[in-house]
Amino acid sequence: MFLQNISKFISNYRYEQATVESITTVKAAFLDFFGVTYRGMGEDAPQIAYNTVEEIFSTNPNSNLRASIIGTKFKTDVLNAAFVNAIAAHVLELDDGHRGAQIHLGSVIFPTALAIAEAYDLSGREFIEAVIVGYEVGILLGKIVNPKHRDNGFHTTGTIGAFVAGTVASKLLKLDEAQILNALGLCGTQAAGLLESDHGGSMGKVLHVGKAAHNGILSAYLARNGFTGSGTIFEGDEGFLKTMVADDEYLMKDFSLENALKDVGKVRVRDIYFKKYPFCRHIHSSVDTALKLKASIGDEYDHIQNVAIKTYAVAAEHNNYNPKNIEELKQSLPYAVAISLVVGDVNVDGLNQLLEFGLLENYSTVDKVNSIKRLVNNMVIISDEKLNELYPDKRPSNVIIKLDNVFRNGVFQNITLLPKGDFENPFQLRDLIDKFKVLNPQYDVNNLTVIDSLEEYSMNYVVRKLNG
Repeated sequence: MFLQNISKFISNYRYEQATVESITTVKAAFLDFFGVTYRGMGEDAPQIAYNTVEEIFSTNPNSNLRASIIGTKFKTDVLNAAFVNAIAAHVLELDDGHRGAQIHLGSVIFPTALAIAEAYDLSGREFIEAVIVGYEVGILLGKIVNPKHRDNGFHTTGTIGAFVAGTVASKLLKLDEAQILNALGLCGTQAAGLLESDHGGSMGKVLHVGKAAHNGILSAYLARNGFTGSGTIFEGDEGFLKTMVADDEYLMKDFSLENALKDVGKVRVRDIYFKKYPFCRHIHSSVDTALKLKASIGDEYDHIQNVAIKTYAVAAEHNNYNPKNIEELKQSLPYAVAISLVVGDVNVDGLNQLLEFGLLENYSTVDKVNSIKRLVNNMVIISDEKLNELYPDKRPSNVIIKLDNVFRNGVFQNITLLPKGDFENPFQLRDLIDKFKVLNPQYDVNNLTVIDSLEEYSMNYVVRKLNG
């Protein structure tokens, strides 16, 4: 059975097998996760989630196993700490991901690992060990099912994310192979997440991440106590692949599970990407390209007559010209490019300020906001066949701007094949520190030094240190 082999890998993996590169990447990802989540906890979605779980579980008599809500002084039970932290990790659209697997991993892995590791006061080594196997299994499964799974309308972070959280929880709870197999089987039957929540501009997208962490932990605890799950939930006749990935044109023979199993243990943590802009990752190449053009024209954006964006099909689908709320705005390619051409590099605070200035309203007195809207109204998005052939190995975007007669009707264009933050176009550690500072200007970054020597501390101490 496919998952039996995965279970064996999870059970047998040890910290000592990790490369220096993998450990360094995990620490960078942990830092990035913490900064994004610490800031994200102030957003509406995680606050609503926290208030809801407190309302439901406040009478829970079990106070022995408690875990922290990041960025607060509050603790709750393990399940709900992971649930709320995962929502906060994903809400800003700034969490890490993997291009080929088409999944956000850190926002599922770290909330799961932190909740259990803090509650049981596990070591930093055990924490890193579980995080690595989480990334490994998530990338492996995501690459098997995508792009078809995503094209069918499923949000991989919610679906495969359940398996990922179950992997992390099983490792930290020290389940044996049989128990891990049961846990993964239970994860598979709870795997859920539809992209309509994303495109519909709702908080449902971040709920997927919270539920993935919640369901993975629940599955591991159930399995530890003897609850059984299907060992063929992934490849069985009515399992994950046949119901949520395959169709008449994409038959089971297209899946080479034997070849996939050969990759088990070949850790690819370094291949994850980090995000700079608070927009969907499919938009980032266009933003990078627009910023290159912005560097050429400076503040002369009012001389832009029209804009054409040629990109791959999935990115072109983010063609919302009339976003109604912040969730829809983060998925809007035309607005992201227009904002970049007018304002330049925009962060969470900058985006919130534009909203306050009436970006999504019918009327605004702010010139820059009106310039953004004018560009959006004079923009066309094209799904380019040649660029689409490069996807998913690349995420290309060619942005073309036509200027008025002041610029002699000139045409400026540029192309980006891979957005900033991918392994081939990486951030440096200082970039992640800068991102953290911009997100959390009042935070004492000296607290982050505990991450440098994570292996030397208990995770209970690490969380106390990071939470100040």
